[in-house]
Amino acid sequence: MIVRARLLSLALAAALAGAAARADAPAGPRVPPPPPSPPPPGATRVEVHVTFPPWQYVGKFLIQSTSGERLDAGTVRDDGGFAPQETSVERVLEGARGTLVLRVQGGARVPRFPALFGRWTIVRGTGAYVGAAGGGTFTSCSSGETGKGSPFERQTLVGHARLR
Repeated sequence: MIVRARLLSLALAAALAGAAARADAPAGPRVPPPPPSPPPPGATRVEVHVTFPPWQYVGKFLIQSTSGERLDAGTVRDDGGFAPQETSVERVLEGARGTLVLRVQGGARVPRFPALFGRWTIVRGTGAYVGAAGGGTFTSCSSGETGKGSPFERQTLVGHARLR
């Protein structure tokens, strides 16, 4: 009887361990995201580096070209947040050249990948950004501070944009 109880306990433990290992696996066939839109005419490759303090939605940004030329910098604000029920966030970048508004769409969370990744597109702009167009992909991760960080503190947006 004791041997049988131990065998049942081991079988139950193995079943639970297998279920836990599959808990973050995709729930079916993965559907790839739609392909990105082609770059607008006259667009160049840009990188937007965004830094937020832990668990806050106002931070700093830097837009630079692939050659490292600083194109603009200033304050960034997310209107909304990446809660599970939300599909996109409006991100407002206020710099010396004007205001640039982006739509940032998070993708599904995948184990062993950045905390958040997805696509971004330019929605509208003011000042030098009137008529701006473009978009690309982004990744997000914490700053690495144990016990304090949020998965949204450091973000890199890479893509093609016509900003000038």
